[in-house]
Amino acid sequence: MKKEILGKYTLQTPLPEHAKQQAELQEIVFPTLSAEELITEDKYKRHLEIFPEGQFIVLDGDNVIASCTTLLQNYHKGHHTFLDISDDLWLGTHDPKADWIYGLDVSVHPDYQGKGIGREIYNARQDVAKALGCKGQMTAGMPIGYDKVKDQMTIAEYCDKLIKGEIIDPTVTAQTKCGFILVEPLFDYLDDPRSGNCSVLMYWPLEPNTKLSENH
Repeated sequence: MKKEILGKYTLQTPLPEHAKQQAELQEIVFPTLSAEELITEDKYKRHLEIFPEGQFIVLDGDNVIASCTTLLQNYHKGHHTFLDISDDLWLGTHDPKADWIYGLDVSVHPDYQGKGIGREIYNARQDVAKALGCKGQMTAGMPIGYDKVKDQMTIAEYCDKLIKGEIIDPTVTAQTKCGFILVEPLFDYLDDPRSGNCSVLMYWPLEPNTKLSENH
């Protein structure tokens, strides 16, 4: 995949030589995420070997300003963690016959946030889901807004209000505006105090009436 987006950037499948920049971008975008949950250069290269059509970068000239990692997985009700679902980020859990694209991350450099780049990446993921005959995409979004109210409520209370639409979160609410439907919080999904170590499971079906279920 390679196409121009927003009139000035290039969204494309990464090449192995982009892996170093992708890894550096992770550290910038997720400064409070634990080291073992950051995707390394070697892991980015491995992703291209396992599922190249599910990996994207956005370039401004030669600079990687955004990156996205996905695999194919079915929905299994019950708790899982970021490292569980991704085989410690090596993508050994990728299932070529699965129904859903599972988005592990979308990283957009802070200097380029708010320009619609994330939305373009989510749309590209939907295009891949359709091309592969999947039902759509699912992901676990980090409620990073919790960091500002952590002295006022628990992460469980925050997620409850978020799912009910009573509060706005910089990441999760933006994802719902793209088309994602919130399902449930995944407590202790990752090690990131900014989001209360939690993420919110969500999905975006290609067909509006498709439900996220274990029937696949």
